[in-house]
Amino acid sequence: MRTFTIKLGKRKLRFSDRMIKEDDEKRWWIVPLILGVYLLPFVLDEYSIYLMHLIAVAIIGAVALDILCGFCGQLSLGHAAFIGIGAYSYGILHMTLHVGCILSLVLAGLMGAFLSLLVGIPSLRLKGLYLAIMTMGFVFIVDESIRYFKEWTNGVEGFRVSRVIDLGFAELNSGEVEFYYFIYTLVILVVVASRFLLNSKLGRAFTSIRDSDTAAEVSGINLLFYKVLAFAISSFIASIAGGLMAIIIGTISPEDFNIWLSINYLIMLVIGGMGAVYGAVIGASFIVFLPELISGLRDSFFPPGTELAVLQYLIYGLIILVFIVFEPHGIYGRWLVIKSYFKKFPFNEKRIGRMAWILRWR
Repeated sequence: MRTFTIKLGKRKLRFSDRMIKEDDEKRWWIVPLILGVYLLPFVLDEYSIYLMHLIAVAIIGAVALDILCGFCGQLSLGHAAFIGIGAYSYGILHMTLHVGCILSLVLAGLMGAFLSLLVGIPSLRLKGLYLAIMTMGFVFIVDESIRYFKEWTNGVEGFRVSRVIDLGFAELNSGEVEFYYFIYTLVILVVVASRFLLNSKLGRAFTSIRDSDTAAEVSGINLLFYKVLAFAISSFIASIAGGLMAIIIGTISPEDFNIWLSINYLIMLVIGGMGAVYGAVIGASFIVFLPELISGLRDSFFPPGTELAVLQYLIYGLIILVFIVFEPHGIYGRWLVIKSYFKKFPFNEKRIGRMAWILRWR
């Protein structure tokens, strides 16, 4: 895998073909950003808050997939399966077995992590496209299982989940502002934990496997253990995202967790920047908000009667094509390049050459 490195004093930015590696980056802007996120409900209407809830679930799911694909380099098309497992596990535990909300979320995550062994263990022998096809098959297995065990899941009729989450000291309705603070607190915890994971010994083992299985194994890294662990961590977080998704939408069905959802999460990583936690956040926010933007464009620039679905597929395709061809590192990768340019300005390599040529004539 090719690697490109940009050095800025003690700071180092490393880019592989599709991944971003970032070290020693100061995050002074995180505090005002978090404050801005917590202040947003004061200026948003009810529908915008609901959209922010969907963005929060997408961020958690995208970060989960980035741990597997971006950190560890294991291409997966089975992400929707684990989100579905989390959603139905939460619904069955809380609605049928009457387990507490928070405990149901945790147990749903553990169920996803346990079932990830079915995918993680065979991943030692499979790579690239073959691994993607195998994980894609897992989506169909989960879909058929939901339909088959209809006594528990209600099959295609849909499973109703309470939109109220009981914290013990308070009850939060997913349609109210209080739930916004709860879910975005979880988002912040997941993002911060993922950043610590990336910079930890475990994260370095994941990135070593991503760069080269052979080199990692020669270095003493247990491939089976770390690959299975990457699947387990990713599936745990994805299943929690599925449980939150069930709370927000209220009614879940097998159609909500099809292969298109897995592809959608991969698109989030491609657009935001694979291998960077903040890239997953940007990509998830962009993709969830994109249909609203397309709807506004249709009403403003297209004739009445234009089908929204056709327009969405067209714009989706164009955006994916542009990013794959022209911005392989995504929005966050481009931001790092721009930032590195201005960090060195006016002493960039081309600028230094021009300055030397001008000074020579003085």
